[in-house]
Amino acid sequence: MSLTRIRIIFTVILVVLISICFLTYRNVSNYMQEVAKVRHTNEIINTTQQILSSIKDAETGHRGFQLSDDEYYLKPYKQALIAIPENFKVLDNLSKDDQTLRNKVDTLGLLINNQFRIIARILNTTKRNNLVLEPEELKLLADGRANMDSIRSLSNLIVIGEQSKMVEALENEGGFKDLAPTTFLATALIACGAVFLLFTRAVLLIQDRDVKSIELRTALDNLQKEVQIRKFTQILLRNVWDNSPDVIQVFGAIRDATGKICNFKFIMANKAATLLIDRDEEYLLSHTLLEVYPDYEGDLIEEYKEVVEKGITYKREQQFEVNHEARWFKLVAVRFEDGLVVTFSDITDDKMSALLIHKAERLSMTGKIARTIAHEIRNPLTNLNLALENLKDEMPKTETAKIYSEIISRNSNRIEKLISDLLNSSKPKELQLELISINELLEDALLLAKDRINLKNVTLSTTYASELPRLYVDREEIKIALLNIIINGIEAIDKEHGELKISTFRVKDTVRINIHDNGIGIAKSELNKLFDPFYTNKPNGTGLGLTSTLNILSSHNATVVVNSTVGAGTTFTLQFKLAEM
Repeated sequence: MSLTRIRIIFTVILVVLISICFLTYRNVSNYMQEVAKVRHTNEIINTTQQILSSIKDAETGHRGFQLSDDEYYLKPYKQALIAIPENFKVLDNLSKDDQTLRNKVDTLGLLINNQFRIIARILNTTKRNNLVLEPEELKLLADGRANMDSIRSLSNLIVIGEQSKMVEALENEGGFKDLAPTTFLATALIACGAVFLLFTRAVLLIQDRDVKSIELRTALDNLQKEVQIRKFTQILLRNVWDNSPDVIQVFGAIRDATGKICNFKFIMANKAATLLIDRDEEYLLSHTLLEVYPDYEGDLIEEYKEVVEKGITYKREQQFEVNHEARWFKLVAVRFEDGLVVTFSDITDDKMSALLIHKAERLSMTGKIARTIAHEIRNPLTNLNLALENLKDEMPKTETAKIYSEIISRNSNRIEKLISDLLNSSKPKELQLELISINELLEDALLLAKDRINLKNVTLSTTYASELPRLYVDREEIKIALLNIIINGIEAIDKEHGELKISTFRVKDTVRINIHDNGIGIAKSELNKLFDPFYTNKPNGTGLGLTSTLNILSSHNATVVVNSTVGAGTTFTLQFKLAEM
């Protein structure tokens, strides 16, 4: 049997089943409606009969009281006063959709209320000293009998009317009930036929599947072995890829209509690359190189194009900020099909080591020069001061002589102070180490710089990491170093809305401080001279503040890195190693 014929047969079966189910639903729905009618009518009859029974009991009770003058007989009357209003609420609700029945119920209510009034008047007028009934009492009894006959008559009309409705509903209910088994049987037979047809087809398909599965099993076994080998190789390569300390990125060339490279797309990126860029691999694979690195549009993107088009190897060193820390990377790009592979190797430690050696050599050389200058200058300076003191006794006591002698003395003292500052800035410090919170030291330094901050209307913002480990440092020396950097930042600000931002944080086994200002910035050509003795851009500066700061930090085995952009500001990053406990 063809698949088309099977589909046609199942479509016909489905249509028939749906039709029968619809008919069954209508049959059951009509049956439920007739059942509801029967229950509604039965409830009306029962409620009406309960009302009639209650009023009869009230009538019987008050007559018993008239005959015996015993209030025990009034108990049915009092119960009827409570029960009949409740039953009437039910009857009102049941008759709200049938205006004819509603009119009868309203009339019945009026008659029952009238009967209660007659009984109440009889009870109020009954003052009997003998067994003879008074004329008024006789009249009330006659009115009560007549009213009670009306109540019985109207109740019977309501009951008879509802009984006829019940008979009609029961007849309809029987018809719908008899049809239900037929429709159910038809549905079951058709369903069984469809199941049998489906079972037959399924058996054929299973037999065909068994034949084909035998043919495929061998091929699947071979493929499974190959998949396992490839999966193992893939996992091995992925582990090597993701655990590599170097950043590895693979790019494919994006070409325009003319075939020229206009951009590169990410093809792969290892875990180190996602950490460097602070984006997950999914994000990178959905973006281009210039979307992730917009600053690359220029020389670097041209270099990448040459790598792909000419097959040359490109190398350079570049600085990135990773976890609030400036890190140096060696970039190497090589061609890979119609794209390239770029690796970034972290050379920060090598750079820092070279920088520390260079700074140490400069400090050592500065110390030697300072001591030589101090020796060569202080001797003639001492002779000059002695000669000046002797000349003061022999010089005429004129105002001009006094002015010139004061000028010589003042400048001689300034030279002496410069020499002392130079020696202090270059010679190793004798440290008084103690465990101190770096956040507290920053607050102490900012307190000393408070007047300068207020004077220049600088906005200060601090972000201190909580629960930073304390450091073994010399309190006063580090405070001087911090104050020098803070003051340099304040004095570099020449705008109305100056900002000084200070933050502390921990990176692995180090505590770091960032001191950033939005001042004039420092040109790259000047950064290497920043810590040199006597280098300053300040009109009245000596150029020894940052030299002294570098000497203090070096004596604490701490490092300082300066990043600056002209017109945007400067950031000093200080790094202290944690105390070994």
